[in-house]
Amino acid sequence: MYDIVVAFGFAGIMLCVGILIRGKMRLFQSMLMPASVIGGIIGFFIMNLFLANLDAIDTKNFSDIVDVFFVMSFISIGLTGSRSKDQKPERLKKGSNSVNGAIGMALIWCILYALTPVMGILIITGIGKIFDMDPMYGILIPFAFCQGPGQASTYGRLFEYTYGFPNAEMTALTFAIIGFLSAFFIGVPLARYGIKRRLVRNNCSIDDTIQKGYFETHEQNESIGNQTFHSANVETLAAHIAVMGVTYLFALVFAKIVSLIPVIGPTLGAMLFMWGSFAAYIIRYVMQKLKIDCLFDRSIQNSITGLFSDYLVVCSFMAIQIKVIGMWVIPIALVSIFGSIITFIVCVYFCARLGSDHDFERLLGVYGTCTGTIPSGISLIRIVDPKMQTATGIELGIMNAGMIISTPTMIIITMAGLKVITLPIACGGMILTAFFYMALLKIFHLWGKPNFTLKK
Repeated sequence: MYDIVVAFGFAGIMLCVGILIRGKMRLFQSMLMPASVIGGIIGFFIMNLFLANLDAIDTKNFSDIVDVFFVMSFISIGLTGSRSKDQKPERLKKGSNSVNGAIGMALIWCILYALTPVMGILIITGIGKIFDMDPMYGILIPFAFCQGPGQASTYGRLFEYTYGFPNAEMTALTFAIIGFLSAFFIGVPLARYGIKRRLVRNNCSIDDTIQKGYFETHEQNESIGNQTFHSANVETLAAHIAVMGVTYLFALVFAKIVSLIPVIGPTLGAMLFMWGSFAAYIIRYVMQKLKIDCLFDRSIQNSITGLFSDYLVVCSFMAIQIKVIGMWVIPIALVSIFGSIITFIVCVYFCARLGSDHDFERLLGVYGTCTGTIPSGISLIRIVDPKMQTATGIELGIMNAGMIISTPTMIIITMAGLKVITLPIACGGMILTAFFYMALLKIFHLWGKPNFTLKK
């Protein structure tokens, strides 16, 4: 009855362990690895070496937490809304061309979203028979690398429970955690290399606060947000969470209604994160019309989003059970390694040609996003641009809107999952869409001469 609460508590222990290790061990400080990743890695080994074998904690509880928290993070983002009227938007510097930069970064993301599943399918087609693994599992890698553990869990469950591919969720989550490791084991040294070679726009250094990952007493001058309710009535945080709970219920209703649509309904209904966002925007709109949106603080809501994201990462690592995926570990590892290599090559080649004075910062942001999540990309940018003096962070935010261009790839993957088209046809279609995104880079003049090189 309380299994999922125990799992949540154990994930909390691992997060605390990660915070302690990051704060005390120079090795992890130099790698700038987040506490959620450190704790997740340790939790992964504890689960697989001890607890899973003793049946003390069911790893499915962790995947359930990932699934729910992913939806809740989308709801939180939707409820955060736009910048309030009394806040002035950050002005982009003249000539920064940030909209074009965001379009370019989004198109690079879309190219990888189309190419990596083709790579995954080809590798598993070549060696899959040895490990009794269907090539269809290779199509899961873009959800893990380009979209992160939350999407990996969502689409993995879709392929497992709707399309009938056993252990698809755990396979997708394994792709995701290897992608996260690539983001930091490759991204952080790349950032340090850029500082050393002066490829970054602003001279910077990595201070002690960034490395240890916490603030000393005299450094604690940032507020988490504003109190919008009197504590004699209700805690402000409780009010925010309560609205999120109501939104989640509306999302379930929308998903249930959509699932009744013939053929494609179950696929759309399984995408609960999408309906969570939809419900959040509706509730946010209603609050604005009732003029009560002032009761919900953006900073607090952003912190809530971060809370779900941290737990989501920890639980993603701990949801993986090696004995379940068994011999598939080898093809999964190979697909992930080649995925990391292709992602690195594509990001370096195209980001260097976007045409600005902060293309290296863009490279870090796109690489972090295409192997983990947008927060991973922001983390890498902050290494070389701690004060966010370039427009890269803003561009990464705008880039979200451009990701809608990946819809053709998503349609092809869905049709392949439903077995409406064969895998060879799906691969051909995704290659064509990748060329289409490259053509758009040319059309928008975002594929020019390189502005930097990693060669000495």
